[in-house]
Amino acid sequence: MLFTIISLLLFLPSLTSSSETWIKAGSWFSGGQSPVSDIDSTLFTHMAFGFAYINYLNHELYIQPADEPYMLNFTDIVQRKNPSIVTLLTILVQLPGDTNFSIFYSMATQPSHRTSFIESSIQKARRYGFHGLDLCCVKPDTNTSKMEAMGILFDEWRTAINRESKNSPRSPLILTLAGQYLPSSYPMESIRRNFDWVHIVSYFYHLPTRENFTGAHSALYDPSSNVSTDYGIKEWISRGLPAEKMVLGLLYEGYAWKLLDPSAKEIGSPATGPAVTNDGSLFYKDIKSTMGCDGKNVVYNSTYVTNYCINGLVWIGYDDVEAIKTKVSYARANGLLGYKVWHVANDYNWKLSKAAAVGIASPHAGYVPPEYVKRGIYSTKSDVYSFGVLLLQIISGKRNNCSHGLREDLNLLDYAYDLWKCGKGMEFMDPSLDDTNSSCKLVRCMQIALLCVQENPADRPSMLELSLMLKDETAAMNTPKRPAFSTRRDEDEVQVQESTSQQEIWSVGDVSFTQIVAR
Repeated sequence: MLFTIISLLLFLPSLTSSSETWIKAGSWFSGGQSPVSDIDSTLFTHMAFGFAYINYLNHELYIQPADEPYMLNFTDIVQRKNPSIVTLLTILVQLPGDTNFSIFYSMATQPSHRTSFIESSIQKARRYGFHGLDLCCVKPDTNTSKMEAMGILFDEWRTAINRESKNSPRSPLILTLAGQYLPSSYPMESIRRNFDWVHIVSYFYHLPTRENFTGAHSALYDPSSNVSTDYGIKEWISRGLPAEKMVLGLLYEGYAWKLLDPSAKEIGSPATGPAVTNDGSLFYKDIKSTMGCDGKNVVYNSTYVTNYCINGLVWIGYDDVEAIKTKVSYARANGLLGYKVWHVANDYNWKLSKAAAVGIASPHAGYVPPEYVKRGIYSTKSDVYSFGVLLLQIISGKRNNCSHGLREDLNLLDYAYDLWKCGKGMEFMDPSLDDTNSSCKLVRCMQIALLCVQENPADRPSMLELSLMLKDETAAMNTPKRPAFSTRRDEDEVQVQESTSQQEIWSVGDVSFTQIVAR
């Protein structure tokens, strides 16, 4: 069996070298006081224009007169530096004061209103030269009929887009959705069928206008609650949206708190509310250029994957180069489709955009161990993790960056573990490797691979132990725990502050509109 494994390794490039789409999307906001011509479009594959709106009188797509001059030449301008860039028109569905998204649901729940919206959105996207439409940022409702209507809207929208394309020489418009970090009651099957990808709004978790303690507003992880991007991504996957249809949100904006005690400077320290601005929000370019956040006063917290800096009583949380690179590496390692930036004019000399485009160097996405994704370090067992991923791909004939299982909601590692745990390991195997007379050898390889892909490096075997296990089929082995990057939980896992998982974090409309008014 060891010889077979080594032989198959020689053919591994055929499993992993095929070109894959990686989305590097940005958003440009017409109220951001930065010319379209300043965009370094070479750093992106997609660029979204913000915003168009829904007219509450006729439910058609509405373009503000002040935005139309920017919109007319937007695609032409960004394509001068990057001829292959794809442009999207972002539709903001919430207007100031419309806390219940009444305009959107008034449109979505009436067939004639849906038709007006759909037809006008396609017409305006074509008229202004956009390649797609981006819906932002509707909040799901607890009303079942509204959610059913939303699903029907998405079905009708995709049908109309396909029909329009068939009657013209042009490709179908891309259709994307910005969704809150928890999927809640979204019509998941309709979303999965109809959208090219979902951009997870993975920020605004903690704001100084809501909480009197400093917080990681875009935390990738949170050891004390479920309010984090990692938790949200896993919830979307568990609800049925494949990882390869998700795009991770990156925020070029920070928030400032006024500390209550200057000696308490960590995340979670007592504060009295916003600092510097009315709501505490600060653009990344201002944080770097005017707030003095560049040097010894800057801290990178690898637990939450975020940065913060302290100037006297002012505590500013934001994402700098380290956090951005780690989040992009996380997206790659977890099989996501890419990332999307809000918004590019907030960058400082394109520092964050360059960091995101380059990311953390790795030989192949999907083989990077969790300690590197989460903390940017390699352990002595990192190569063991990569070998385990390779071995699972070899014995199954399946790719690590695809979704598996009956609902297609599992990554390869989770899929292997679930089958192994319930004694169905042979269902995982590539039929061409099925050794009927000695199936225990394949199942043993499966168990060895699962030991290699454990979250904690200490739970993985060493390379020497790995070699001995492969050579001696009688050697004792430990029982694997659930693997790294799991989207599932074992029954005996302690739930961390379960009540926080029900908390809905949704401030996109509020925060976006604070920027529409010039400051």
